[in-house]
Amino acid sequence: MKSIIKEKPLDTALVGTMTTKCDERIEFFGETDMLSSYIMELTHYIKDKELADELKEIVKTLSYIMGLVAGVKKEFEVKYIESILELIKKYKTSQPILKEFVLPGQTLLSAKIHIVRTHARTCERRYAKVYEKYGGQNTIFEYLNKLSTFFYELALFYEAH
Repeated sequence: MKSIIKEKPLDTALVGTMTTKCDERIEFFGETDMLSSYIMELTHYIKDKELADELKEIVKTLSYIMGLVAGVKKEFEVKYIESILELIKKYKTSQPILKEFVLPGQTLLSAKIHIVRTHARTCERRYAKVYEKYGGQNTIFEYLNKLSTFFYELALFYEAH
């Protein structure tokens, strides 16, 4: 019987050429895939269908970003940043400027959203490593940065309501 384990089990071709599973791009894919899973989990807790659909669009955008990192030769358009900025504005509460750390997760749903927010930050840091070693697009950085801001505002929104 032929083994399904490759001769070099750390090798992968997810980026169009052979590399190791320790490659910064592979790390980024793993973290972004996990973020997408966390976001999809949120859709099962959120009763607002419009917001659930918006979250699914974010997951599609994250998949698109992974494709770009894998080697798809397209520009990450500003329209994605504009859409996340619109979501931030939509869910921003009118709370005063905070002068101390927020205790994340006053409710179960806001706690879950804060987990998603912190993982969005992890993806941003992983992309920084990809960018440093392989190059990339500033617009992806901006999107990932604003994505965590969106989840921060969303968590506060659900704590206030």
